[in-house]
Amino acid sequence: MSETLPFNYELIFSARRRSVQLAIVQGQLKIRAPTGTSAEFLQQLLIQKQDWVLKHLQTSKVTIKPSWVNRTQILISGELLAFSWILATKGQVIVNEQGVQVQVPMRVDIARRDRYIEQQIQHYLTNLAEVFFQKQVQQQAALMAVTPTAVRIGSWRRRWGCCDSRGVVGFNWRLLQAPDWVARYVVIHELSHLRYMNHSAAFWQFVKTYYPEYLAAQRWLKTHQSQLF
Repeated sequence: MSETLPFNYELIFSARRRSVQLAIVQGQLKIRAPTGTSAEFLQQLLIQKQDWVLKHLQTSKVTIKPSWVNRTQILISGELLAFSWILATKGQVIVNEQGVQVQVPMRVDIARRDRYIEQQIQHYLTNLAEVFFQKQVQQQAALMAVTPTAVRIGSWRRRWGCCDSRGVVGFNWRLLQAPDWVARYVVIHELSHLRYMNHSAAFWQFVKTYYPEYLAAQRWLKTHQSQLF
């Protein structure tokens, strides 16, 4: 029944169902139908719903990231660098013109190596983020005539930065994987909240004054966010 359709699906019959349900689950179409539902009816339904199915399959694609022990590349400052790891007597991250290498202590159990490598990379990038964002905030705040009270580095999954009513601005360490011009946009965005604690038209005009390319930076983050581990 699926030969003429541009997608695959799983068909599940149930005697308790009274209607047909289409659902996208982990990037796959699942059809739940009452027992005895005809193939012709399902075929016509899928043809009618084809656009809906394709749209939601596209938007629900699950990005499966390779384990760290199997990676060959890493994104830093918007550039894909060669990545490797080796067993060593002590753990450290080495960055040079050949790329990025994590040395994993031989005492680390095989089952823990992947997590150990991830923690080492996160620690390395967090340290870089501390220096980068302190400098950027100091420079940009002076230009924008705003006064943040502190800078902190966070590890959030659903936001790139923050600004609270006390004047503390925060930035996600994962931004060190983005190009510097994108990370600078987030700095200006959060510092702008010291003037406008909202996303009003006045706020966006203030952002644009100090970062005219802010829409390009937003597009980069939206397009590449799945690559920032």
